[in-house]
Amino acid sequence: MLMFSTRLPVKAEITEQECRNLFIEWIKNSPHYEASDIDANSHGDYQYENDKITFEIRHFHDESVELLACRLEYRESNARWYTDCIFSDEHEKKSILIQVSKETDYDYKRKLSQCRKPHIVKMLLEKHFCNLDGSLPITDTPISADENNYELYRDIMCGTLPDYEMPVVYVSKNYQGATEINTKKLAQELGGIAHVFVEKDYAIARKLSEDTKKDSKSNNVHHGYVGIYFPETRKCQRYGLPDYNNDERKMYFAIIEGIWNVLRYRSDSTQYNWNQVGSLRERQKILEKEDMSEQQRKENEEFISTFDKENQELKDKIKELYQENLSLLSERDGLLEAKNRDGFFYCAGEEKELYYGELNDLLYSILSQVKDKYPEDKDTHVPSRGRALIESLLKANPKTGACKELIAGVEEAFKNSEVITKTNRKQLEDLGFTIEKDGKHDKLIFKDDDRYMFIVSKTPSDPRGTKNLCSTICRMLNVEKNL
Repeated sequence: MLMFSTRLPVKAEITEQECRNLFIEWIKNSPHYEASDIDANSHGDYQYENDKITFEIRHFHDESVELLACRLEYRESNARWYTDCIFSDEHEKKSILIQVSKETDYDYKRKLSQCRKPHIVKMLLEKHFCNLDGSLPITDTPISADENNYELYRDIMCGTLPDYEMPVVYVSKNYQGATEINTKKLAQELGGIAHVFVEKDYAIARKLSEDTKKDSKSNNVHHGYVGIYFPETRKCQRYGLPDYNNDERKMYFAIIEGIWNVLRYRSDSTQYNWNQVGSLRERQKILEKEDMSEQQRKENEEFISTFDKENQELKDKIKELYQENLSLLSERDGLLEAKNRDGFFYCAGEEKELYYGELNDLLYSILSQVKDKYPEDKDTHVPSRGRALIESLLKANPKTGACKELIAGVEEAFKNSEVITKTNRKQLEDLGFTIEKDGKHDKLIFKDDDRYMFIVSKTPSDPRGTKNLCSTICRMLNVEKNL
């Protein structure tokens, strides 16, 4: 699974050989890899291996692009980590793509936070390999958002700043004139991944409120909120302490995770990656084969042309889904911000939703059942104040139906089977369950929360065992119980 991805623009004077030397320096000097005996100073392909790692270098050149691809495979007892560094020089535009992926037999979704920014990214900044990202400097220190560069971050919020590629994190000041998170630490963590702007004062926020307005809605975060802005769009992910129970640490890591999640699925994350470099080399070998007939050459070219067309269609689809993802995230965060701004009737607290709509359905169920405890006036039929407020809340926050769908899905999955089969396995996974093997039993874990783990026998002896299991799961997960 791809767990980290960033693309860094490289200065025009930096050569392929300098990048190669830096990649080798990174491996040789690391205390984790024990690879000080690497000798890869030539210009050709290279492979090195010891007990812990395999390090490979590949090249590809044609009339349009020059590629240098390096892959580090790091082996743990139960996982393999792959770090790819791809230097490309395409039409005199140079960049380095850094990606980290992981292969494991375990549930890697729980371990995303354990993947840290590769040290090679920090080295590229320290060695001053990085060019400007459009008009934005690539740095690991916060950039002051003041009057001197006002047009820059205003245009970012309006989606009109051209030619930059990395996300921008804008940190506003709260009512006391301070930021809610440690911006220096955030900028260090996001150096080479995103740009961090820090608002000078609230006067800037008031000005942005007018200058970023579209359809009567401003696009700037304010009063201590943090916004993540993406190139060529007004879409913004918003983060505020009320969303994280006033826990600065949780909000800090949520911002970082939000950026990583989007960058992993960005449309250019597939451009000239390790596998593509291998495919390009094989295609080049096929087309340059000397003992090929004209008919074979023509057929190969047609096949490759079809492949390229399909590949481009997939890239276009990825780009479309990326934009759709940004839109959904922006819509979600806008709703959260509106709830906090308008004084929504509950604070989420420490216990977070396991799926979207869970809290809503819980509170809707409770309020709808207690509504009749607040009667109308018998003569005037005017509702009591409590009833009026409850009816207003129910109307403003309609039930999502997510809980009902979950319970119905669980019951359907176990309706015709006493064990986990291929059919109901897919049904359960679609509902959010992870299935792990454990000897004579299977473990069902809902939404990666070990508190909601259920044991399923592979060969149940009690014919009612599955029904009892189904009842237990529904009892534990159903938030719409009758009071």
